[in-house]
Amino acid sequence: MPLALQAACFSHIGRRRGNNEDNFFFNGICLEEEHKSTHDPLLLERVLQEDICFGVFDGMGGESYGEQASFAAASEMQNQPGKPKRFYQTGGKYLNDLVQALNCAVFRRGQELLTSRMGTTAALLYLSGSHVYACNVGDSRIYRLRNHIFAQLSQDHVSTRLSVSGGKAPLTQHLGMNPEEVQLEPYIIKDDLRKGDIYLLCSDGLTDMVDNLMLSDILSKQTNAEACAQALLKAALDGGGRDNITAIICRIQEAPLR
Repeated sequence: MPLALQAACFSHIGRRRGNNEDNFFFNGICLEEEHKSTHDPLLLERVLQEDICFGVFDGMGGESYGEQASFAAASEMQNQPGKPKRFYQTGGKYLNDLVQALNCAVFRRGQELLTSRMGTTAALLYLSGSHVYACNVGDSRIYRLRNHIFAQLSQDHVSTRLSVSGGKAPLTQHLGMNPEEVQLEPYIIKDDLRKGDIYLLCSDGLTDMVDNLMLSDILSKQTNAEACAQALLKAALDGGGRDNITAIICRIQEAPLR
């Protein structure tokens, strides 16, 4: 039985930030360079006959550098070539090469702005046939809810040392690092797509405000991707909304009969 996708995406400035340093890649769409929030969730429904890729990017660097970094990564996604033949065998290499290309794009943008302080995380989900690849750099996360089991598929790239300022621990990897000095090692896993699966990609503006139990509860109880998006945003804002909040929800379901 063919599978279908129902997806929703939002990005919100939060309650305390003056600008939105997050961005996303949603079926070829990303936020403009100077942006605040999506007014309503972006929605997508389709039978899974063609490959599709999603991404969440959380920029950093202060001033406008975070926005520039996340936009550079999201917009570069639009310029990437299609998947290679035998993708089911080489998907990991393709995503690794994609991350290296995104890294170079963000690094080049930093050079144009004469700064070495800008960077962005990346959380990517690539659906192809009956498989899905999850790929990340930094601490933006990818989760899967399957048969009532909520699991993190991504790996946080954070230092074990505490921040000097007492804040969050620094990232050990992010897009925007000098490619001549650092070879990024994105975390990539391959999974089988199953009816009923729900995938969540998100920035830490969501996960810092909403714990895993509540995330799982929201994804379990809402009946569609749009309702999930609205409930997740409300929970993050109710929790304080201290940071920008961006998420993509992907629900895998049985394709309707024609």
